[in-house]
Amino acid sequence: MMNKRSIDVRRIFANRVFQPRLILASLSLTIIASCSNGLAHRDSAPEKPTGPAAAVQTKSHQGVGVVKGIDPKLPSIEIDHEEIKGLMPAMQMDFHVRDKSLLNDLTVGDHIEFTVENGVGGLTITAIRKRGS
Repeated sequence: MMNKRSIDVRRIFANRVFQPRLILASLSLTIIASCSNGLAHRDSAPEKPTGPAAAVQTKSHQGVGVVKGIDPKLPSIEIDHEEIKGLMPAMQMDFHVRDKSLLNDLTVGDHIEFTVENGVGGLTITAIRKRGS
């Protein structure tokens, strides 16, 4: 046997006007709960990006090597480099150069230090400095 109160509750939930409001209220509470859960962890160590964020992350590495070729038209530079820690073993290869002015005053055989960025567009040299002989 149902009492009057349970009948009223059924009538409220059966009301088509009330159903969208109930759904909206439930979704709002779910969103608030999930957002506040993320805020609780804000003081902890930052997490490494994953998914699409990781794909666009750029990381810089330092390298040392000898200039083997220069092409200011592309602009690019061929470097016989030592191991670039965290990026690649020692090898000789071409690198794209972000700004061709970085190639000014360089000649084949120069010993250099360089910064290479590993990002969405691939490997790009962003800084070059001659080393003492």
